[in-house]
Amino acid sequence: MAIGKSTGEKSEVLALARRAAARLRKDATTATRRLRLCEELLDADTASEELRELAAALGALDTDACHYWIGTFYTLLLSAADRRSQAAYFTPPHLARGVIGLAQKEGFDLRTHTVVDPAAGGAAFLSMVAGHMRAARSTGANIAKRLAGMEIDSGLARLAERLIAERLSIEVRTGEIVKHRDSLTIRSPQQFDLVIANPPYGRVLDAPSSRHWAQVCHAGHINKFALFAELCFRLAKPGGLVALVLPSSFVAGPLYDKLRGHIRRNGEVLTLASITDREDVFLDVQQDITVLLVRAGAEHSIARQVTFGEFSGRRPFKVRSTGCLPEHAGAAWGVPTSAAGQAVGGAVLADYGADVRAGYFVWNREQHRMRPRSYSGRDVPLIWAENIRAGALCKPLSRDRDGVDYVNFKEGASERPVVRKNAVVIQRTTNSSQPRRLIAARVSPSVVKEFGGFVSENHTIVLTARNDKALNALCLLLNSRAADARYRRLSGTASVSVKLLRSLDLPRPEVLYQALERFDDPEAAVEHAYALSAIATKTGDHARPARSGARRATSDACEIPATACSARCRRGRTGRS
Repeated sequence: MAIGKSTGEKSEVLALARRAAARLRKDATTATRRLRLCEELLDADTASEELRELAAALGALDTDACHYWIGTFYTLLLSAADRRSQAAYFTPPHLARGVIGLAQKEGFDLRTHTVVDPAAGGAAFLSMVAGHMRAARSTGANIAKRLAGMEIDSGLARLAERLIAERLSIEVRTGEIVKHRDSLTIRSPQQFDLVIANPPYGRVLDAPSSRHWAQVCHAGHINKFALFAELCFRLAKPGGLVALVLPSSFVAGPLYDKLRGHIRRNGEVLTLASITDREDVFLDVQQDITVLLVRAGAEHSIARQVTFGEFSGRRPFKVRSTGCLPEHAGAAWGVPTSAAGQAVGGAVLADYGADVRAGYFVWNREQHRMRPRSYSGRDVPLIWAENIRAGALCKPLSRDRDGVDYVNFKEGASERPVVRKNAVVIQRTTNSSQPRRLIAARVSPSVVKEFGGFVSENHTIVLTARNDKALNALCLLLNSRAADARYRRLSGTASVSVKLLRSLDLPRPEVLYQALERFDDPEAAVEHAYALSAIATKTGDHARPARSGARRATSDACEIPATACSARCRRGRTGRS
């Protein structure tokens, strides 16, 4: 039973693991106890009654999958809070296998090279590398000398070492292969031929100053994965390989310009691979992921060709294209958008005469200004983030859904936060489990007409445009699969950035307007507009939508009122975000 052959098989093992963890979690409060429970899973005949069924299921899997699930079971024994704080989510076998394969194609030698994983976790990478080395006819003792790992959780460090020893059929001393330590405290590390890691993600608060960290992070915006990336380059021999599984936000996010610059100064970028099925990467987490492969040492040349591709589902790595990174070291690596088969529209929000700004009102700081009803012309309705539903007109509604909340602006107070014209509102923070990152809705024109304007909370973004034609078109566009996919390639975080929205690649306005006139389905219209805009960008022409195969809309999509715009938005979507 090879994990991943079917969704049913994965679900079966996961269900067994969750049930066993739920029964045993209250008794697994120490790293030693969690380790012993996981070791029981290696032999169904000697496993306790609580673990026998799970151990039997794991015994039917191949070794890669078995070790992955044993490591994952350790994390399921942790409390949800501990699991999140440790970012204990491991690389599934199909992806680990693909990353190792990329390294092999770039010269990683299973028979002679050394390997380190500074965030070893449950040995998702190291155990698999050990298996590949054994298949290449290296002895267990020789492999043990060429493998190294570090893990901050003492139980996981011992478990990782136990799984490697079990794979190689050897005995190892505690700490011989995987050391229990915080790898970020290393200052002068040993160097290796391959550094491979799926580092933990998450902000570091109150971080001490460090000359290493300052090279990859801005003050106040320190992320663990950036710190590990910096460490990995110090761990790599000159000419060695660095293979990382990172959030896609590093590719173009404005706060990761230092990291991108550091990578290019310290190595040649060889491969960028997107993961198209994000729900199939980390258990219980939906995260946009990119695989990065770099040859450490020489600075990245502007003329260096980078391979862009993708891992789709459990299929092997597929090359999409090759191309060069931008000339400026810290610039966004925008090539993956086109490399992944997405047409480049060549326009941004400013081309639509649009402006975006973050919502103004922070309710928990200014509760004294809130009113349960409007008492004067200085009171305007408040729009909450939860009022926003893609495909529906947005109307103010209190959080308890009983009436409307108002915000008072006293005489003489600045009215800049008040939006006094028609607008689109966007959720600024989305749940990682939501199918769309961009969720936008037209504010009902009746709100401005009746109250003279509105104010929105700080978890929203407000978009205004030169006219309703542009506003309606942008609402449809931002709610489309095509725009959402392009935004996700800019940011892997749940927060929507105003800065990234301003730079988001969009189809040309005139092309989008014409496409919306001719297609009933907004999704088809947007895809068509991107494709024709890409042609226009290459040829310098103003491409016009082809009539072949297109259906004339029953009403003008660009001039229709907001209510009709929302209705068409609903017809173009398969579900509610």
